[in-house]
Parts: sequence; C-alpha cells; structure tokens
Amino acid sequence: MKYRRLGKTGLQVSEIGFGGWAIGGTSYGPTKDEESLDALETAWEAGVNFYDTADTYGHGHSETLLAKFLKGKPKDKIFVATKAGWDFYHGGSRKNFDPDYIRFACDESLKRLGIDTIDLYQLHNPSLEMIQSGRLADVLETLKKEGKIRFIGISIHKESEAIAAMEDKRVDTLQLVFNLIDQRMASRVFPEAVKKKVGLIVREPLACGILANKHKRNHTFLKTDHRRRWTREKLELDLKKIEKLKTILATERMSLAKAALEYALDFEEVSTVIPGAKTRAQAFENASASNDPQLRIEESYHLRSLYRREPIFKEGLEE
Repeated sequence: MKYRRLGKTGLQVSEIGFGGWAIGGTSYGPTKDEESLDALETAWEAGVNFYDTADTYGHGHSETLLAKFLKGKPKDKIFVATKAGWDFYHGGSRKNFDPDYIRFACDESLKRLGIDTIDLYQLHNPSLEMIQSGRLADVLETLKKEGKIRFIGISIHKESEAIAAMEDKRVDTLQLVFNLIDQRMASRVFPEAVKKKVGLIVREPLACGILANKHKRNHTFLKTDHRRRWTREKLELDLKKIEKLKTILATERMSLAKAALEYALDFEEVSTVIPGAKTRAQAFENASASNDPQLRIEESYHLRSLYRREPIFKEGLEE
C-alpha cells in the first residue's frame, strides 16, 4: 500500500481507504456483520489505515462495527473519520446542523466508536449558505479545542460548496464525488485544494457501484438499497457511458472497478479514495488498486480525453 499526505493535517493516509456506508446495512442491500468485519480486517491487512464512516450509516451501525474492528489495533496507526449533519435521533431523518446538535452527535459518535478523539470530523453535506456563514466551522473548532476531534472536514456535492469551504482556513479536508463518469471536480477544485493545502477524499469512486460493471438495464434494486430511487433513464445512460469507457480499457486484463480506482489515484491532488466493501473479496480488490496497479499511462490519458470530448459524459449528472 502506498500512502499520501492528507493536506495540511500532515497525516500519511493509505491511497485506498475504507468507505463505511455499505456496511451500515441500510443503503446497499443486506449485509452480514461477520462479513463486514472480515472486510475491515482484510483492508487493514492490505495496508489500509484510513476508515471513513458517518453516524447516519445504518443509524450508528457502521460506527459500531468499526469500534469492534478497532479493538486491539494500534491507535496511532489507524485514522478514523466520521460525519454529522443527518439527525436520525428524533424521529425520521433530517438535516440538522444546529451547533448544539453537532456537539450532541459528536459525543454519540465517540461513544459508539469507543475512542476519545475522532481524527477527522466532517460536516455531512451542508448547504452553500451554511458553509459560507462559517458558523459550522465554529462549533468544530470548539470541539477541536476540547480534544474531541483532531481535524475539520466538510463533505460537499457542488463545486461552489467546495470553493466556499476552502475559503475557511480552519477546514482541513474536503470529501467529494469523483469517478470515471463524473470528473467535474478536477478542473477547478483539485488545483485550488493544492493551493490551499486541503486534503481531498474521493467518495463514490465506483459511482455507487455502477462501475463495478455488474448491472444490466433491467436491474431492480432491493427496497433496502438507496439506488432504488434511480430512474431507468439514469441507469441506461450510465451503462452507455460505461460502454464508451470499455473502448479504451482492456477489461480482460483488469476489472472496470479496479481501473476506476486506479484512475482516481492518477490525480496526484487526491489524498485518498474511499470505496465501500461488504466482503473480504471486495476489500482485497479495492486495496490492489494501490498494491498492484495495472492501469497504463496511455489508458489514463485516453480516459481523460474521452471525458472531455464526449458530450454524453455531461448528461444526467446530479446537481
């Protein structure tokens, strides 16, 4: 496993991290805790030292599993990141960035994770207006002074949110979407992050699994899978994009998923990429993107060119 600097935090994090959304068990279909723990252990054995989750993943279940995994592990060798901003404690689930709520959520995450300090505490997709106000970073700065968190991060959706977040010098990291079929963040956000020394955490590097290349046009997702809300048109459009990608990639040499992870790592501005894994096999393949890279320089070059010149890659992107 290779390691990169996480912006101005100075932390040396594994190129491939572990995304804990799927093991929460409520967003990507059913899971088995034994398999989830095996996946976490496999990632660790492969050199993964950066584990990202959120309190809302399985309403705390992802954090609870991570706590079980952490028992007996060297605390100074593993970096834990979690998020807050989705309030599931008071009936239903809604966005809540009230400072008192964020403090409450941080304490609850610390209890579930079984640790004294969270390495990276992130706001979970606040609005542009909230980011610009600076009040959200204020409460995280207080938590940092109290020793409950070490570094401050913001998870964002839009370029405007990323740029606004980086204007606040207290923000150490950004978590953003970047993958083969959505490369919008590369043109402006990536170079600005380098300039501001903000660490970049790439989420959804497999585009919520579509780049695993296992879905057909008539695929039906389970009720416990958040992708059930995808329209038939979106799925068909994404599959057409994948066919374009396959004209460049030798997928008999490596899987499309592995190529997607390696492609994200080809951008030196990226600190770590956090694919999810529900099984040992998935965790092992994810780690191999750093441990045994196979994407060729010319393939990466042509993939960048393909994205720029083909209009289809500008279609159907979520705002």
